[in-house]
Amino acid sequence: MAEKTFQPVVVGTAGHIDHGKTTLVKALTGQDADRLPEEKSRGITIDLGFAHMTLPSGQPLAFIDVPGHERFIRNMVAGVHGMDAVMLVVAADEGIMPQTEEHLAILRLLGVKRGLTVITKSDLVDDEMLQLVRALVDEAVSGTFLEGAPVVACDAVSRRNMDKLVAELERLSESVQRPEGHQLVRLPVDRVFSVKGFGTVLTGTLGSGVIRLEDALELVPSGVKVRVRGLQVHNRSVEEARAGQRVAVNLAGVDRTDVERGMVVATPGSVGGVDVAVVDFELLPGSAAVEERTRVHVHAGTAEALARVHYYDRQQLHPGERTFAELRFETPIPLTRRDRVLVRSYSPVITIGGGVALEVGAHHRRREPGLLERLARLAEGDDPGVIGEVVAAADQPMETSAVARAANLSAEEVRQAMSQLDGVTAIDDRYLWDRGRLEKWVLHVHRLVESYVAAHPIKPGMPRDDLRAKGAPKWPLRVFQAVLAHAGFVLDREWVRLTAEAPPLSEAHRQVVDRVEKAIAGGGLKGLEYAEIQRVARVQGHEFEDALEYLFLHTRILRLEDGLVITRDVFDSGRQIITEAIRSRGPLGTGDLKDVLGISRRYAVLFLELLDRERITRRVGDSRELVS
Repeated sequence: MAEKTFQPVVVGTAGHIDHGKTTLVKALTGQDADRLPEEKSRGITIDLGFAHMTLPSGQPLAFIDVPGHERFIRNMVAGVHGMDAVMLVVAADEGIMPQTEEHLAILRLLGVKRGLTVITKSDLVDDEMLQLVRALVDEAVSGTFLEGAPVVACDAVSRRNMDKLVAELERLSESVQRPEGHQLVRLPVDRVFSVKGFGTVLTGTLGSGVIRLEDALELVPSGVKVRVRGLQVHNRSVEEARAGQRVAVNLAGVDRTDVERGMVVATPGSVGGVDVAVVDFELLPGSAAVEERTRVHVHAGTAEALARVHYYDRQQLHPGERTFAELRFETPIPLTRRDRVLVRSYSPVITIGGGVALEVGAHHRRREPGLLERLARLAEGDDPGVIGEVVAAADQPMETSAVARAANLSAEEVRQAMSQLDGVTAIDDRYLWDRGRLEKWVLHVHRLVESYVAAHPIKPGMPRDDLRAKGAPKWPLRVFQAVLAHAGFVLDREWVRLTAEAPPLSEAHRQVVDRVEKAIAGGGLKGLEYAEIQRVARVQGHEFEDALEYLFLHTRILRLEDGLVITRDVFDSGRQIITEAIRSRGPLGTGDLKDVLGISRRYAVLFLELLDRERITRRVGDSRELVS
C-alpha cells in the first residue's frame, strides 16, 4: 500500500496578550516559541515564534506564534500571511479583549479562511464562567470565517482536553487545500541572521513555488541576485522546499546587512518593488472616516510602508464602506496582484481596514474613462477576465511572462487560460495582444506599406526601420518582427512588403533603371560620382535614389571609396584582368597593376581595395596576391 503523502500546513495563533498562546503551542509541540532573551525575562511574546509537530495521522504541522500586545501588532501582521489556518486563543478568566477583536479583524482582512477557537486556562474558572466565555466567543466570531468553527476549551498546564484540540487540528489540516500550478517562487522574509561559516540565513513561510538547492533567485525590492546554497525545513536539511512549508534558506551572493524583514525572495522578474497599488479597499465599521491623501501604515506579507490614500470617486471613505483606492507608497514594497494589504492609521497606530491589490505599479487619473468599470471586473478575480484586462490595457504586445506577472499567475496558467480568451491573440507563442488592437494595427501598417510602395515602385518594399519608426516607434525590434510575421507581412532582409515576391518592374521603371546603369557603365573602372550619374542618366530625386537602391540590391553595381560607383560587368572585367596578371607573373605591386588596368594610380588603388573587400586579392607588403 502506497504511503500517504501530506501537504504542508501552517497554523497560526491569534489573541490578546497573556491569554496563553505560547504556552498552548509549547504544550502541543514541546517547543518554546519564545526565542528572545527579552521574551523569556518579561514573560511576553514580542516577535514571531515558530514550532512544529507531527499529528497522530502523520500530518506535519507548523505553528506561527504571534505577539498579543498592541505594541507589537506589526510583528503579528507579518506572521499572518503564512497561515493556512488560525487558532484564536481566548483565556477563560478574561474572555474577549481588545486585541482579540483586532486580531480577528486583521485575520479577516488578510484573507484567513479557516480555523478554530481555543478557550485556554479553563481550569481557572467554573463551568458557569466557561459557558459565559463560550457565549462571548460565539458573539465575537459571528459573521466571520470562524462562525460555526469548532471551539475547544482546554488547559495547557493540566493538559485537560488537549487530546480534543489535537483531534480538531487533524480535521482542520485535512480541510486545507493548497492551489496547484503556481510555480513562481515567493518567500516573504520574516527573519534574517548570520551563521558562522555559512553566511546569510533567512526564514519565512514559502508562499508559492518550490525552492531547490543551487536555485538562482532574486531579492526584492533590492533586485540583488542570490543563489540557494542550503535549505532547512523544521531544522532538517532538505534538497527542496515546497509551498506552505516554514523554510530556512542559506543564501550566497548577499550580505546579512542587505536583507531585512519585508523583503521577498522570488523567481527573478516575477515580483517587483512597487510604489503604487490600486486596492479594493474596505474601511472597518468602527474606524473614523479616511479622507483623500490621508497618511497610513500599509502591511503586505511581511513588509510595511507608509503611504497616502487616493480615491477615484470621492474625497472621503466612511466607516463600513468600500471603494477602489490608490495607495502611493513612500518606499517601494514587494507586491503583486491579489496580495492582501492591511491598512493602519498613522497615529494612533490602529487597524482601520484593508483590501486586495487589483493592480500594482500604475497610477491612474481620477476621471480616467472606464476606470471604475475595469477595476470592478478585475475585482471579480477570474483568471481569463484578469488576463484579458491586463492585455487590453497594453498599447503593444506583452510577453507572456509580463502578463503573468501583472496578473499574479504563472506563465503556464496564462497559457491554459488562452482557450477562454476570444479577445486575445497569441503571437509567436511568446507575446499576447488584444485582438482588436492587433487588427487596427495591421490595417494601419498595411496602409503604410501600400502607400510607400506606390510612391517607390522600384524598391522591393518598405524599409523595415522606416516602417517601425512610423508604425511602432517604441516597440523592441524582436516584438515588431514577430507581429509582422504573425500578420502575414513579408520581411525580406531589411524590406517589408505585402507579397512573397517583389512585383516586377514596369516597362517605364525598367527603362529608368537601365539608363542609370548605362550611365555608370560609361565611367568604366574609374566609376562615377552620384551627381555625374544623375547628369548623364537624366534622372533626379527619389526616382534616382530608388533606381540606385534597386541596382545595389540586385548587385548590378558596386561601391568604390570616395563616393564612386561601378557596374558589376566592369568589375568582373577588371577582376579577370587582375586575376590573370597575378597568376601569370606572381604577386604584383600597385604600380604594375595600374598599368595592367590602364588607369591612374588613384583609381587603381580604389579598385584594388574593392577586390580586397570582396576577398579576391589580399595585400602582402607592397604587393597583392590572390586569396585562392
